[in-house]
Amino acid sequence: MRVAVLATSRHRLRQPWTGGQEAVTGLLCSGLRRRGHEVVLHARAGSDASLADELVPYPDLPPLSAVSALDPHLPEPEFLRDHAAFTHAVASVLRDGRIDLVHNQSLHHLPLSMSAVLPPVVTTLHTPPFPWMEMGVALADERVRYVCVSEASARDWTCLPAPPTIIPNGVPGHGPVGRGGPDLVWVGRITPEKGVDLAIAAARAAGRRLVLAGPVGEEVYYQQRVRPLLGADVEHAGHLDSAGLVELVGRSAVCLVTPRWEEPFGMVAAEAMVRGTPVAGIARGGLTEVVRPEGGVLVPDGDEDELVRRLADAIGPAEQRDRDEVARWARSSWAVETMVERYERLFEEVLSAEGARAEGPP
Repeated sequence: MRVAVLATSRHRLRQPWTGGQEAVTGLLCSGLRRRGHEVVLHARAGSDASLADELVPYPDLPPLSAVSALDPHLPEPEFLRDHAAFTHAVASVLRDGRIDLVHNQSLHHLPLSMSAVLPPVVTTLHTPPFPWMEMGVALADERVRYVCVSEASARDWTCLPAPPTIIPNGVPGHGPVGRGGPDLVWVGRITPEKGVDLAIAAARAAGRRLVLAGPVGEEVYYQQRVRPLLGADVEHAGHLDSAGLVELVGRSAVCLVTPRWEEPFGMVAAEAMVRGTPVAGIARGGLTEVVRPEGGVLVPDGDEDELVRRLADAIGPAEQRDRDEVARWARSSWAVETMVERYERLFEEVLSAEGARAEGPP
């Protein structure tokens, strides 16, 4: 089949991945191609062209006239840029004429609101609901199929016309199991909702050194809440590519996962466990499905002082997990190929239903 994949317009699709949404989109594109499908990837300019058979860059926001720029109701640039990107993507899919199915991973309402004139659309919901996407769902064609990445996330999407298909994210699990080491690790975008300051406090309460890895997502938060805490026992290793993360996580004792929000899935936890590194984290959202006792320890929610104490106390029990067993369980649970196969089956089901609809009643 020829699949148009609509990626986020906020970040390029290339190593090092900005976050889990970008990683899953890239892994799925590569996986579909390995299984013989043709992928037309709509993504921000500068994305990795090797992920797809064809890369269609989103356009830059055109310059505004002096009069337009003075409009007191001018939306923020990112809002305008998103609209330009997905208007262009929808028009490109319609012009193509050979697309069998659209996989919308964009979290933008336009592909949904225009779905009645597009080939069949499958939309993956990587986040909790927000108003623009709920509007898109309300305007979407009845043929649209929805995917959530966890049961926890699906429970939040009460606006959907029918229960979504659950397809958990997959992570690469090949290569040797990491042998661990003395330090703890925390991986992710450095933003308030990811709670890196909680991880730092927990590591210090446990008397353990912590290495952070990931891009700075919110500069003010980083400068005010994270950078002042760096020192001999807390290092920021920067934004690492997959090879760098595999090496770092593999030589770490435990991965701390500290979301302040209801995490839709928890890619970081899955990526750590397939390397054999157990998790100590907070039982929020999809993490309760990703991290089982086989892979680590989750602590119940509470106020932040309680969370820090609970996380510090969980590090030792998590570290006692057998790393080979952690990796074996995680690789059987969160394999990339399993994710790709589930999407392929869903796409085939959607196209079969579309074919039957086109033929009409006997």
